[in-house]
Formats: sequence, structure tokens, C-alpha cells
Amino acid sequence: MNVLHAYRVRWASAASADAGPRDALLLPSVAAREVAFALGAIVLLGVARTVPAGAGPRATVAWLAALAFAATFPLATLRPLAGRPLAVVVALWALCGAALEALAPGSTALLIAVVAIIQASRLAAPPGPALAVASGLGYEAASVAATGARMVDPSALLSSALGLAFAYLAASGVRRLREEKRKTEALLREVTFGRDAQVRAAALDERARIAREIHDILAHTLSALAVQLEGTRLLVEQRPGDPAALAALERASGLAREGLEETKRAVSALRGDELPGPEGLPRLAAAFERDSGVPCRLTVEGEPVALSPEARLALYRTAQEALTNVRKHAAATAVAMRLRYGPREAELVVEDEGAPRPPPLPGSGNGLNGMRERAALAHGRCETSPTPTGFWVRLWLPGVQA
Repeated sequence: MNVLHAYRVRWASAASADAGPRDALLLPSVAAREVAFALGAIVLLGVARTVPAGAGPRATVAWLAALAFAATFPLATLRPLAGRPLAVVVALWALCGAALEALAPGSTALLIAVVAIIQASRLAAPPGPALAVASGLGYEAASVAATGARMVDPSALLSSALGLAFAYLAASGVRRLREEKRKTEALLREVTFGRDAQVRAAALDERARIAREIHDILAHTLSALAVQLEGTRLLVEQRPGDPAALAALERASGLAREGLEETKRAVSALRGDELPGPEGLPRLAAAFERDSGVPCRLTVEGEPVALSPEARLALYRTAQEALTNVRKHAAATAVAMRLRYGPREAELVVEDEGAPRPPPLPGSGNGLNGMRERAALAHGRCETSPTPTGFWVRLWLPGVQA
């Protein structure tokens, strides 16, 4: 979330910077400076062409209006204004345009009015539309005052009014399209960012799943193999030539083959083949009893319920890991596995009896953590606890809803 928030902040700052001169003039930013100064020069040239030298106060006011626009327009464009400052500048330009049209008809007053209306489109309602209407009406009123009410050409007046209205609508439409484009680009970047994050999360989940599979298989097989080989070594040392040593070696060889088969099954599961489930518990119990010599009793209660593939695998691996821990860490005299099916659930309990088990050493809880992770992935829960005579593992899993 922090990375995504930082990304949004960076994008927002970049978007606001990008909406500078380009958004003010509705032109590419590379041409904004040139266009800003060119419009100011055009206004001044228009006044110089229409206002003769020495024309008195009217000429002075006309020149002041033109100079005010030529001085403020580049500054307001290259350092874009917003809100109240922009409204003040738009009002100033509207006055400049009306003054030039009244004092120097035929100059560039219409250009100033168009620019004021375009900039007014940047303001939200109500000031934006109100300033645009005021700019247009001010220009039209100045035009009527300059030519006289009796000499006004209605068609020319209507044409200029329609042109100013079109300028406002076109500028508003272009800005709206640009805003939608920015939002679409931002959404696309967020979607891309989220997709990449999902891919990374999926890769991490897959690595964790493979690590759990490797741990469960190797811990179960290698621990049983180590116990069997140690027993064989002691038997050979104490009774050389005893036929039981050969039988022990054969059991060790069987454990190695079983581990290889488990590895193959795990690889098949990772490829998407059928996963082991509750039907493998009798085989686990028989193998544990055969290899450790500790009685392992499996009882099943209730009618089996449908479990998800993740829940089936979690049940099998939890039983396997619990038996491995008994073999490695407990001096057990008996082990009881109980699988109970409820109406919409399954519960597995593995409990060993014997000497109390010491607490696990720091860093040695990968198996217990793996059991809890598997249960959580299957929307279940796994609980472990020492007992007065051993250790207790309980796994609860929900059934598949019909």
C-alpha cells in the first residue's frame, strides 16, 4: 500500500506539472512560450495599426489596455494561474478587450475576448461560465457602442457571439477530453502496478508452497531413514551377522524408495495432478508403525465430506508432519490418529503418548508453521499443544459447500 500511495503521489505531481502551459493554451508545451509572446505582439501591432499617433486620451487608454494584456498574458500562461488569481486576470482581459473594441474598433479586441473566454473555461462553475458570458457580452456591448446602435450589422453581431460561444464550448470540450485521458492513463498505470504486484505475490505463494512440500517430504522420509539406519548400525555393532540386520537394511531401502515415490507424487501435485488426501492416512499409519515400532491407531468417524484440493492436501501433510515429529522428537509408546467428519467439516487429531515432549528449540518450528500455513490456505485452522503425556495436533477444515 505504501508503494502504491507513493506512486499515486508521483503521478499526481507529474500530471499537475504536465497540465501547465500546455493546458493553459490548449497547445503542446514546446510551443507555449512562443505562442504567448506572439499573441501579445499581435495585440500591440493591431493597436498600432488602428490607433493613429497623437489621438489623445482615447489612444492612451487603448494602448494601456493592449499593454496590460500583452504584459499579463505571457506571465499568466507560462506560470499557469488557477482559482481566484485566474478569475481576476480573466476579468482584466475582458475589460481590456471591451476597451479596445470601444476605443479602437477593428483592432485585435476580438482576439483578447476569445483568449479571455478560453481561459474562463478553466474555472469551475459558477465563476467560470459567468466570466465567459461577461467577456462575450462586454465585447458585444463595446462593439455596439463603437459603431452606434443604428449602424450595427445584426448578422455580424450574431456571428461574433456564436464564435465566442463556440470558443468557450470547444475549449471546455478539449480540456474535458484531456482530463479523461489523464484519468485513463492513471487508471491504466494503477492496473499495471496492481497486476505486477499480484504476479509477485503469486510467485511468493508458489515458492512457499514448494518449500512446504519439500520440507514435508524430506523431513518425513529422511527422519525415518535416519532412525532406521541408526538402529541398523547398533544392531550390526552388537550382533554381527544377525539376519535382523539384513531386514533392517531392507526396511531402510524401502524407506528410500518410499521417499522417492513421495517426491514423485509431490512433483505431480505441483504440475496439477491429483493431490494426496485422507485416503492416504492408513498407509501413513502403517508405515509409521512398521518403521518406528510404535503402535499407531487410526480411527475414522462419520460420513466423509467433500474437501477442496487444498484441504485434502493439508489433511494428508499435517498427519505426515505430525508423525514425523513424533518419530524425531518424542519417546512415544503409542500414537492415536482420529479423523472425524461432521456435516460440513473434517477434523484430524494426532496425539502421542509417552514421555512429555520438551519445547521446540528456536528456529526448529518450520514443520509446525507449515501445518498452520496449510490450514490457513485451506480456510481452516491448526492447533498444537503439549499434553501431560506427549503432544497434540488438531486440524480443522471446512467442507466444500454444495
